[in-house]
Amino acid sequence: MSRRLIFWLCFAIAVWVLLGRLAPARHRTGEVNRPFAVTRNGFNPRDVPHPGRPRPPAPPPEALDPIEIAAITAPAPATLPAEEGDPAVIAGDLFKSAAVPRIQLFISGAGMNALRLSGWGNGQQRPVVKATVREGGRIYTNVAVHLKGSMGSFRPVDENPALTLNFSKFAPGQTFHGLHKLSLNNSIQDRSFLTEIICRELFEAAGVPVPRAGHATLTLNGRYLGIRVLLEGANKQFLKRYFKDAKGNLYDGGFCQEITGSLAVTSGDSPEVHSGLRTLVAALREPDPAKRWSRLNQALDMDRFISFIAMEILQCHWDGYAMNRNNWRIFHDLSANRMVFIPHGLDQMFGVKRANPDYPILPLPMQGWVARLVVSHPEGRRLYLERMSQLYRQVFNVDALLMRVDELAAVVRPVIAQTNPQAALRYDESVRHLKERIAQRDRSLKAQLRNQGLGDGI
Repeated sequence: MSRRLIFWLCFAIAVWVLLGRLAPARHRTGEVNRPFAVTRNGFNPRDVPHPGRPRPPAPPPEALDPIEIAAITAPAPATLPAEEGDPAVIAGDLFKSAAVPRIQLFISGAGMNALRLSGWGNGQQRPVVKATVREGGRIYTNVAVHLKGSMGSFRPVDENPALTLNFSKFAPGQTFHGLHKLSLNNSIQDRSFLTEIICRELFEAAGVPVPRAGHATLTLNGRYLGIRVLLEGANKQFLKRYFKDAKGNLYDGGFCQEITGSLAVTSGDSPEVHSGLRTLVAALREPDPAKRWSRLNQALDMDRFISFIAMEILQCHWDGYAMNRNNWRIFHDLSANRMVFIPHGLDQMFGVKRANPDYPILPLPMQGWVARLVVSHPEGRRLYLERMSQLYRQVFNVDALLMRVDELAAVVRPVIAQTNPQAALRYDESVRHLKERIAQRDRSLKAQLRNQGLGDGI
């Protein structure tokens, strides 16, 4: 072998070794690249592996320190027995109180590793793990926990996660302040932490069924995550507050789906029976406008639906059903044999992102199929505009809304300031911006209703 050949062979080996040392760690350990799911607001979920490609090895289980182990294994204080009384009454007291529950959540290392496999996108399943919850002197064991959130709000468990807690899934009868199920939202898209509460109260005042909202703080395995928006679970317990028969199917609309999409049944005694949904879809597909209107009134709780879409537009819910086919649920009310829409995801309200406070009260065409066909019918359009005017006068009271913002902010701000004074100053700015948007929306609604000839009494 010639000296020149030997030289070049040694040079190639040296380059190969050098490149191996400079390569990122994930390539040296065999981890494959994973594509990022780029979303419309710039959020890239980090745990969205490509279908068919192997996941990276899970990090080693993390150990809880002795204090956390003691918190998990300690028996509940004898002075605080299991919750007694009507769960509905107890839950009502939770949402009426100005006190902010301080929730400590403990998840084992194996459970944390399972949650790290959660992600948003590509139809990924979200693992459910068991946890222990401590709050107000009580300890709740065998609590089912999974990560929640969609395109804009999902965060990994090691960052700023939103979580759903089910207290009775693995421990029948166990409740947290009367609730079987609740969610703790990170409110990434509403830094005032207020619109979920305020807007749900407005839907409730308009006669639209909606789960309630409040506040809590969350600590996960000793890591303080701060203020959370506490949401009542959308389950049979919630449905019983509005319907005589809560056995019908409750469907989750998922991400930007129509009622013809693959909807998950989250509650219902006969999840394989979809007669109510099929009847509504058949009515929508009726080619004759007059017959379609008649069939829609038989398949849909039209009165509630008119209020539902009117309140979405009043509050500039651009990411809701009417405007984006997103953030909605639908329930088959067996007692009336009609479908009822339920709002969801009220964290981008009063003119942010794709909307502004001057958004038109009659956006045409509406994106939601049901909303579009209802409002395109002359009678539906008339009912919608009349209901819009009625709800503006009777529900959308701008002075009362601004006072409610101040009232709720006075609860949230001290909690934030306790650990981060600078964050409290930023919070003040978020509240001020929310109040400005509400006031601007009020001025726009008033002018638009007058332009439609509906300004009497305004």
